[in-house]
Amino acid sequence: MKDSNGAKKQLAVNTVILTIGKLCTQGVSFLLLPLYTTILSSNEQGIFDLFNTYVVLLLPLVNWEFDLGMFRFLLDTKGEFQSQRKVFSTVISVNIVQSLAYIILFALVSPFIKSEYRIFLAIDVLLNVFFNALLQFSRGMNKNTVYTFTSFIAASLTVVFNVITITALRWGVFGMFISPVVAKIMALAFVFIKMKAWRYFSFALYNKNLFKNISKYALPLIPTQLSWWIVNASDRTIVSYFLGLGANGIYAVSNKFSALFITFYNIFNMAWTETCVLHRDDENRDEFFSGLFNTVYAIFTAGCFVIMAFMPYIFPLMVKGDYQSGYNHVPILMIAALCQVVCGLYSVFYLAFKKTKESAKTSFLAAVVNISVNLALIKFVGLYAASISTLVAYLSMAIYRAFDSKKYINMKFNKKLLISSLCIGLLNFTLVIINNELMNLINLMIVIVYAIYINKNFIISILNFLKKKFKRA
Repeated sequence: MKDSNGAKKQLAVNTVILTIGKLCTQGVSFLLLPLYTTILSSNEQGIFDLFNTYVVLLLPLVNWEFDLGMFRFLLDTKGEFQSQRKVFSTVISVNIVQSLAYIILFALVSPFIKSEYRIFLAIDVLLNVFFNALLQFSRGMNKNTVYTFTSFIAASLTVVFNVITITALRWGVFGMFISPVVAKIMALAFVFIKMKAWRYFSFALYNKNLFKNISKYALPLIPTQLSWWIVNASDRTIVSYFLGLGANGIYAVSNKFSALFITFYNIFNMAWTETCVLHRDDENRDEFFSGLFNTVYAIFTAGCFVIMAFMPYIFPLMVKGDYQSGYNHVPILMIAALCQVVCGLYSVFYLAFKKTKESAKTSFLAAVVNISVNLALIKFVGLYAASISTLVAYLSMAIYRAFDSKKYINMKFNKKLLISSLCIGLLNFTLVIINNELMNLINLMIVIVYAIYINKNFIISILNFLKKKFKRA
C-alpha cells in the first residue's frame, strides 16, 4: 500500500507550484478589467471573445489532443530517456504534419471568412499546437516549475503588451489580438530552450505503434473537447447571432469572474490528474480519493460562495459603462463554475483509467443540454439563456458523472456537506440577486462563517503545519 499522506503532500506541492505562475498574472489581468471595459466597446470585446471561441474549437481538430496524449504516455516512461524521445518525437512529428495540413486548408477557406482579423485564426491555432505540446512535455517530464514559469511568461507578457497596444498605441481590438501572439512566441522559445527539446526530437524516432496507442487515448478526447466547447463557447456564437456582438461583449465580461475561479481549479486539476494516475491502483484508493474529493469540494465551494457574496461590492468597481448590465449573470455563472469543478473532479478518473470514450459520452450529454436550453430560451429571456443553459449543462453533467464514475471508483460524497452547500448556495444566490445593502452585509457574514466551518479541519491542518515550521525556524 502506498503512503496516502505522501500522495497528499505531493498533490499539495504540485498544486502550489502550478498556482504561483497563474496567481500573479491572472490577478493582474483581472485588475485591468476596468481598463478594458472603459477603453474597448462591447462590440470590440465581443469580436475578440468570439475569435478566441473559434480558436478553442479549431485546436483539438488540428492537434487531435496529442499534447494530452504526450503527457499521459510520458508518465509511463519512468525516466527512460529513449522512451521519452520516442513519445516526444512521435507527437511532434504528427503535430508538424497536422499544422501543414491546417495551413493548406486555411488558405483555401480564408477568402470566405469575412473579417479583417481572420489571419489570427491561423496564427493563434498554429502557435497553440506547439505551445501546448511543449507545456505538456514539461509536465510529463515532471518539470512543473518550467510549466509554471512558461505559463507565467505567456500570461504576464500578454498583459504588458495589452496595456501598451491598447492604452499607449491605441490599437483597440487589434492590440488584443497581437499581444498574445507575441507573448506566446516568446514563451514558446523559453520552454523550448529550457527543456532542451532538440535533444528529444528526431523524425527517425517516430514510432507507428506508439502513434496508434496515443491515438486510441487522444482521439476520444476530441469529442470531449468539442462538447466542452459547446458548453463553454457555443453561447457566444448563439448570442452574437441572435442578440449581436455587443451582447456577446457584455456576456464575455460577466464570464471573467467565473473564469478566474475556474483558472484556479484548472491549476489544481493538473496536479489532481497526476495523483489519480499514479495512485489509481492503491489498495486504499477509494478511501483516499473520497477524502480528498470532499476536501477539494469544500474548498472550492467556499471560494465560489465568498466570491459571489463580495460581488455587490466588487462588480461596480471592476466593470464600467454598458458592461454593468451583466451583473445578474455573474452569480448564475459562478454556480455553473462550481458544477464544472465537480465535473472536473470526476473527469480525472476517466483519464486515469484511460476511459476517454466514456468521458466523451458524458461531455456530449452536457453539450446537447446546453445548446438545446440556449436555443429554447434565448427568444424569451435574451442573454439570460446563455448563463442559464451553462448552469443546466454543467449541473446535468455533474449528476451523471457522479453515478457513472462508480463503475471505476467507489466515491463517497459527504451528504451533509452537499445538503448544507445547496442551502447556503441558494440563500447566497438569492441575496446577491436582490442586492440590498443590508442583506449584502448579512449574506457576506453568513458565507464567511460557513466557509470557515466546512473547511475547519483543512484550516487547522495548515495552522499546525505552519506552527511546526515556525518552531523549527
